[in-house]
Amino acid sequence: MTKLPVRLSMWLARRRARLSAKAARSERPDGGIGAEAPIRTASEDRLRRTDFAGRIAAVLSELSLREGRVFAIRGGWGFGKSSLKNLITERLDDTSDGADWLDFNPWQWGDSNAIARALFGQIADRLGGEHSKAALARAEALRRYGAILSGAGAPLKKAGGSSHLISTVLTNASVFAVASAISFDLPTVAEVAATLALLAVCTPLLGRVLSHLGRDRGSESLDKIREALEARLRELDRPLVVFVDDIDRLEPEQIRLLLRQVKANANLPNIVFVLLFQPSIVERALDPVADSKGRAFLEKVVQASFDLPAVPVSIVHRIFEKELSALAGPYATEANGFSQMRWGNAFIGCIQPLLRNMRDARRLISSIAVHMPLHVADSVFEVNVVDFLLLETLRVFEPDLHEALFRERELLLQESRIWGNSQRDADKAAAERLLEIVSVERRDIARSVLKDLFPPLEWAYGGMNYADGFHLRWLNEKRVCSPRYFPRYFELQTAVGEVSERCFVAFLDATATEEGLAAAIADIEANHLLPSLVARLDESVDRLPIENAAVLLPGMFEIAQKLAGLYAAVPFNSPWLSAWRATHWFLKRIPEGVRGGLALAALRQTKALSVAAILIHLSDPADMKEDKDSFDPALDLETVEAMKTEWLRLMRDRAIDGDALIAEPDLMSQLYRWGKYAGSLDEPCEWMVEAIRTDEGFASMATRMMSRGMSHSRGDRVSTLYYSFNKETIADFIGIDVAKARCDAIDPDEFPEHEEALRTLHSVLELWLGLRERTPSDL
Repeated sequence: MTKLPVRLSMWLARRRARLSAKAARSERPDGGIGAEAPIRTASEDRLRRTDFAGRIAAVLSELSLREGRVFAIRGGWGFGKSSLKNLITERLDDTSDGADWLDFNPWQWGDSNAIARALFGQIADRLGGEHSKAALARAEALRRYGAILSGAGAPLKKAGGSSHLISTVLTNASVFAVASAISFDLPTVAEVAATLALLAVCTPLLGRVLSHLGRDRGSESLDKIREALEARLRELDRPLVVFVDDIDRLEPEQIRLLLRQVKANANLPNIVFVLLFQPSIVERALDPVADSKGRAFLEKVVQASFDLPAVPVSIVHRIFEKELSALAGPYATEANGFSQMRWGNAFIGCIQPLLRNMRDARRLISSIAVHMPLHVADSVFEVNVVDFLLLETLRVFEPDLHEALFRERELLLQESRIWGNSQRDADKAAAERLLEIVSVERRDIARSVLKDLFPPLEWAYGGMNYADGFHLRWLNEKRVCSPRYFPRYFELQTAVGEVSERCFVAFLDATATEEGLAAAIADIEANHLLPSLVARLDESVDRLPIENAAVLLPGMFEIAQKLAGLYAAVPFNSPWLSAWRATHWFLKRIPEGVRGGLALAALRQTKALSVAAILIHLSDPADMKEDKDSFDPALDLETVEAMKTEWLRLMRDRAIDGDALIAEPDLMSQLYRWGKYAGSLDEPCEWMVEAIRTDEGFASMATRMMSRGMSHSRGDRVSTLYYSFNKETIADFIGIDVAKARCDAIDPDEFPEHEEALRTLHSVLELWLGLRERTPSDL
């Protein structure tokens, strides 16, 4: 092939490569979730490294007619080595006399032999061009090169580890590949390659054979080939720069072989290697073959190094905050627990120290971007935004500690807090063990994070002790330190049976109209979430819209009435308790001028006797037998009397339909209240006589009057269900003797639905009348 076609072919190859690189740079950069891709153009440079890249590009473009050079770009993981490389190649392409370049990433090629084949194979491709006979010769050269390298690699390791021998073979193999790629005809290479491949399988004495073959069959021809190749490379009008990236990701053995390849071929004219790596990793990989002097060995390979310009962490922090604002800014509201002061303290004290470089920043941003949507429903953020960001920081940088938090709920929330010295000492020791999960240098940061996230445990780290009054505040702020929200942060979804924040916000919005509120209540009830809803109403009464009181108060009456008599396992925190308590506190927030009228109207509209009775009781001076100084009624006396009158009217109307009244969930309490408001028990007793006139009626009333409970004795692993009756209630409304006579006259088997109640009533009546002795089961 004449010189002109070769030059034309190489010019076409160079043009194609530059157009391909330009097209890649013009693609929209990947800034999505998990993106850690380096920047590709100067327009993306936020670290002001473009000028530095330009100076390096000028150095790399200098022709070297005698021999090639080896440079290094050094820096830690995540500090921008690949980004700087891309800025350099952009400048090389934009400069008319800039060097040609090749980007080689050894990490994607697998084992050492494959890396070596790929490296010089790509160099051969780059020098060979695209539109000449060299393409066929190049393909043949790659086959020969692969045969030589794969045949020699394994036995070389067994031949005594001679670095001189390895370098000789690698140099010869590289010369074959590169020379063939630029159109040298080497008929003896195939013979050498076949011989080497055969000997690699057949004999353990390959090292000696290699020496023999190199001396007797290849020395003279290789010298001639090398001289001709070097002459051809000196004719290049610009050098070829080979960027070898991600060296520090390789295995130590791969690093050593790659650097031997580079060192053995570093003296070819106009071939410039630029190695990108973290020095400490590569030096450690070289120590075993350099008598623990890996740094000195590396200095013999690399002629000059370009260290990454220092990036002030303040720039990293500023870029992170800008990206975070774009991602989470819409949720940085007071409703989501955001305050500038708390966020500033959390960011400076807990997050900033962990963001050392742009890779750290991108990792955290990506984690936030992945997990944030799981806490968002219809633009409502389900948790506290600052707590969420702090926990994501732990998830990324201290995953073991993050995982431990969910297991240590009782410790973190101090739910079983006992202020005895032994308990405090045990909790403090457990809190310190949490910190031991992280490295020593990061424990102060971890301590700051835990104190910020979990104030109940702050005392264990030398901080404050918080009174119980803070728990309601943490609850309203959707903090991770509140029992209701704690699982939400880790399970990444609303717990079964809980009203989500989105659902609660939708409920509040629905209170603007009666139709909207009715639909919202029906939907929540259909999903069996009324108990959770009233708990939220009780906890978040300050969020309830006063301006919608005319609609919301009747709705709260209706909800409470649906839960009347419904007690949970913890009677002091039952759905019924939460329902009437939330209604009472909401009523107190309504302006006094309209409060009474709205309460009376709500009773008339809903006929909710149970909740109305509680509200009357809480505002009736006659019911305040103790602690009168703390008496703070929601309703004035006039409204109380008006509500009593309305309550009696509704009760008497309901009594006309015996089945309607007997279905009241808290029937016996209502009967006593009827008698109190009416001035005597005559009316409710008359109603009772009529209600139990038939055996069916008496059996049904026995069921309504029977109480159910759970007993648990020492040593029991499960609780036992028990039934009981109140003697005073039976005496007041039926009479002990009358009840006994009716029980004697009724066969419980005839009323399977009420059999348990009838038998239990008969048993306790005999006990009350002294007709039998008390037994252990009566206890």
